[in-house]
Amino acid sequence: MMKILHLSDLHFHTNTKDNKKILKTLDKVKEKYSNHFIVVTGDIVDDGHEKQFKNAYNALKDLKGRLFIVPGNHDFGAAGNFYSRERAARFDEMLAKPLDQGGTFSFDNRPVVNVVTEGNDQVLFIGLDSNLETESPFDFACGEIGKLQRNALAELLSDSTTTYMKKILFFHHHPFIRNDPFMEMKDSAKLARTIYGRVDAVLFGHKHEMALFENTWGIPFISASDNSPGKDKGGELTIEEGKVSFQYVQI
Repeated sequence: MMKILHLSDLHFHTNTKDNKKILKTLDKVKEKYSNHFIVVTGDIVDDGHEKQFKNAYNALKDLKGRLFIVPGNHDFGAAGNFYSRERAARFDEMLAKPLDQGGTFSFDNRPVVNVVTEGNDQVLFIGLDSNLETESPFDFACGEIGKLQRNALAELLSDSTTTYMKKILFFHHHPFIRNDPFMEMKDSAKLARTIYGRVDAVLFGHKHEMALFENTWGIPFISASDNSPGKDKGGELTIEEGKVSFQYVQI
């Protein structure tokens, strides 16, 4: 049996005093969920400052080996609205690589993929970069998977070697925000066509709201988590003998 805890939007700040609430949450995670795999769907830091990444790494390093992360708009840009190539590269150098993610996100167009086997269950963890990597000031906090990444994802999901694996897809931006020029995922409809009925769960964050969408896009569970400082709930996936279940849990 495999259990997965989904967290999102940790927002580590530069001043360590501002991180007391999220550090308390993570201490509880390490104590209560020591046998879980942990997925964090972006906005790990607040605006991509070097000290923020150091603070985040120090808090997350104990989870290495069972932790999977993806970047959010705040990881790649000041105030979450202004994309920066420097901050994007910093995410990889200070988090993705030292936390052994098995791949990098900035300037790349392929999913970061990890295969985990526990008992009779083999699970494919698929991390996407949903950041709209453009320096236009009018893109704000919007996201986009992009054609190259969608094509690579489609190829992965069509690979016969993954047929019998359970598939957990995760990224940052909310795929169901519509007509919001500040926060929407611009190609969510195209993503839906790519993954329809082909994965077992989708995890994301971004909006700072918990939400569960069941049997949507032909997918059993699509869930948003929110662990912005002071919020102590997470989504829990259980995979046992090929069956997937979901519940929200108190951290």
